[in-house]
Amino acid sequence: MLYYKFQNYEEFKNMFGIIKHGNGVCSRKNKILLAYVKDKRLLHEAVEKNDYTLLHISSMAELKKTVTQRIIISGHSDNSLRYVLELDGDFFYSRNLETDSLKGLCEDGDTKAIRYINHGNGEKVFKMKAGKLYRSIIQETEFGRTLPEQVVTYLCEEFSADWQVYTQSRLPKNTLHIDKDFEKIYSSDCCKGDFSSCMTDKDYYYFYMDSVNASAAYLTDEDDMVIARCIIYNEVKDQDGNKWRLAERQYASDENDILKRALIDALIKGGYIDGYKKVGAGAGDAREFVDLEENSLSDRKFRIECDLDYGDSLSYQDSFKWYDEYDRVADNYGHGDIGLDVTDGSINGEEEEEYDDFHGYHCHETRSVYCHGCEYYCDVENLDEFIWIENLGEYHHESDVTECPECSGLFLEEDNFHSDITEEDYCCEECRKKAEQTYKKENWHYSDYDEEYYEHAGDITVYRVWNNILCEYEEKNISVESGNKLLAGGELHELDGILYDIIDEETGLPYAYEMNEMTV
Repeated sequence: MLYYKFQNYEEFKNMFGIIKHGNGVCSRKNKILLAYVKDKRLLHEAVEKNDYTLLHISSMAELKKTVTQRIIISGHSDNSLRYVLELDGDFFYSRNLETDSLKGLCEDGDTKAIRYINHGNGEKVFKMKAGKLYRSIIQETEFGRTLPEQVVTYLCEEFSADWQVYTQSRLPKNTLHIDKDFEKIYSSDCCKGDFSSCMTDKDYYYFYMDSVNASAAYLTDEDDMVIARCIIYNEVKDQDGNKWRLAERQYASDENDILKRALIDALIKGGYIDGYKKVGAGAGDAREFVDLEENSLSDRKFRIECDLDYGDSLSYQDSFKWYDEYDRVADNYGHGDIGLDVTDGSINGEEEEEYDDFHGYHCHETRSVYCHGCEYYCDVENLDEFIWIENLGEYHHESDVTECPECSGLFLEEDNFHSDITEEDYCCEECRKKAEQTYKKENWHYSDYDEEYYEHAGDITVYRVWNNILCEYEEKNISVESGNKLLAGGELHELDGILYDIIDEETGLPYAYEMNEMTV
């Protein structure tokens, strides 16, 4: 037992003894940990490497922390695991799986699953239960494959619990509502953040109550604030007479697409809709509807019954914007001759026009945009030259915006984080570090001893490590700097220009050298 942290039977009992519970049932303390430290392969490796860290683990918390770190190091040192999964602040490595800018968070709010890209399956985005994915990550590493099944199961259960806590702290706790409270979803007092809607606080919501068959669909957070909303038209007909329940364009706090997606997913799961306006579609995209499988419905000519007279309240229409007063229908394909895409609240009002000072003309509505550092007001229907920057909550001219080569996110060129290693610009320090890490793994040279990458092959040299079990030396890499220090300190030995970690003290020669001499 000299290899272990406990020195005698009493200390062993303190760590792994049998305990009796109040109901008479007996169990062993730290049973999983005991199964791990008893593993013969673990003992052999500890003796071989003269590293007893794993054998000295004395608690389940220490087991989890230490083994997880070894899994990360093992994956990092395996050049075949070239993709990175960033999960709850840790970086894991895989042959085919990788996280994107959402860092594993699922768009539909599923707190028990992880979102990832599978490069082995057409680079498609999937999601998988956290424990199952973590098991896959563990088994891809050389170290992970040596772990007993009890330990792997324990780590996966712990990771699943930790992941759910992490995701629940990151994702909003939403409640879905389907009702007729149109006033609430158009009130800035009830909505959280900026919904970028020209109809907010205009009191034009009576249109949905009086003129069409519609419902208000929205998500609220824990404070009962609306964080995403849309209108559901409950009886939409296409050119073949088929009836649809369609969710209109979605609006969300600070134009957050994840919240919009969460709203649509909740409506789909609840069976409230048959199709919806594609997430991210603009106000002018009248035919950008898709079905529940995300198949385009652009070939469908949709129409709704609409009982609207001059002077009646009218809320701006994104899709059903052409009105036939005689047939009392509004459509999304241009049959009607009265436009419902107006912002003055009725079809007979004289709308006060705003001025687009970027393009130089009057229009219905403008919003602030930025070009080369200057603020302008631009027609909301003519934003093709501008790109929405999510973290700034602003539109910027395309000539001022660049794409991050790591996460594909957009950022202003002036806000870049430059890497002298990859010679590229990134959107944030986190992406720069991640890209540099991947670049080093693919292009630099790894030192087994230093557990670091070095840019030049000349900074790395080979030394031989004696394997007590195989009775032979194994070649490992070490930095020249570390090799020189160990050589000067007597921790390495040199013969014929070759470095050895251990030699025969009696002969002063490497073991293999002596054995070869005897064979001759």
